[in-house]
Amino acid sequence: MALKNLKLAGALAVAAVTLPASVYATTANVDATARFLDALVLNAVAMDFGTVEFAAAPAGGDTATLGTNGVINYAGNFAGSGTGTAGQVQITSGADGETVEVFCDTTATMVEGVGLTATIDVVAIEVVSETTGPQAPGSGSACGGVGAVTPATTMVLDIGGGTADTFFLGGQIDGATASGFVAGTYSTANAGGDDIQVDINYQ
Repeated sequence: MALKNLKLAGALAVAAVTLPASVYATTANVDATARFLDALVLNAVAMDFGTVEFAAAPAGGDTATLGTNGVINYAGNFAGSGTGTAGQVQITSGADGETVEVFCDTTATMVEGVGLTATIDVVAIEVVSETTGPQAPGSGSACGGVGAVTPATTMVLDIGGGTADTFFLGGQIDGATASGFVAGTYSTANAGGDDIQVDINYQ
């Protein structure tokens, strides 16, 4: 009797394994879309602090702060005419009506052009859109770096009307960053310098 039960159990086990499973299938259709916009073409104008006079070797507290409106405020041992040229990035080609966003470096390094060893940094770099309009020193939106998650600011592009196609940049020369300082002409374009990268993208 036990042998008979064992055979029956074995037969049931085989049946359980060999019975066909029910398979249910359905279909999904995935669409593809793309939005094509005219490539952004940019034109840059250098940030120019003009002539900065110094009464002693630059140190902490010596600053020349350039607004996005070209006005310069001085502190410590720095002095000058009070006016310069704000940096500019103009969008010369793109899709009007689209929102563009700007990402920009927080600092830059200027190098003296003769010995190429003396340096001083531009810090606290800020930006405003043409829509907002140029602002006094320290009043713009702080640049957070080109790899930032959030853009420094945005603008609805209007190249055709010419009313919203430019970003203006300001910053501060910081005497505390001076190294091997001598009188001379300093530029980020000199060997060893680090310029201000500005990335502008469609939102």
